[in-house]
Amino acid sequence: MDPIQKRAAGRPRKQDAFLDPAVIVNAAWSLVERDGVDALTTRTLAAELGVKSPALYWHVPSMTALHSLMVERMLFESVRNPADGETWQDWLRDVGRTQRRNFLSHRDSGRIMAVAPPSDVIRNQVMPMLVAPLISAGASTEDAVAAAGTFASFILGWVIYEQSAEASSYIASMVDMTTAFEFGLAALIEGLAQRLPVR
Repeated sequence: MDPIQKRAAGRPRKQDAFLDPAVIVNAAWSLVERDGVDALTTRTLAAELGVKSPALYWHVPSMTALHSLMVERMLFESVRNPADGETWQDWLRDVGRTQRRNFLSHRDSGRIMAVAPPSDVIRNQVMPMLVAPLISAGASTEDAVAAAGTFASFILGWVIYEQSAEASSYIASMVDMTTAFEFGLAALIEGLAQRLPVR
């Protein structure tokens, strides 16, 4: 990829004042949806926005940071707090289904998630949303973090697998993809229920 090397000196030009991280993320996803993640570069993104490449530096210092912002968007669209009276198992099952559906609706999302480092928002807002319901149910912080990481790894791995034409074609020749996902999700949640000392 064509990384954005560093934040340019000075302030953005007046004609580029419409830019902010949300606008840039929207444009990045539009470009990926149309042309694929391999087409996402500083040059193509700037062209998508109708600006010069340096205008992006002020808001997004690197392509890696952009990937993290794109993942933040997907996660906030698919992670929620439990409803009143909802068990952690039902909550986690729904979050898993929602994440798969949302991630698969974005072209190449698995590849982007695989290379995006966790941002401060993911660390300080998203991860706690996955951990808190397990702690509230009685799990230790260490076990809850391990469980949330296991869950996130399963969803990411599945999405990467399902977005691979060759891999998904292979498994689909033997079993329905949604049926296979549900099997894995249920096995994961049932396994966590056996290991977590939750109420």
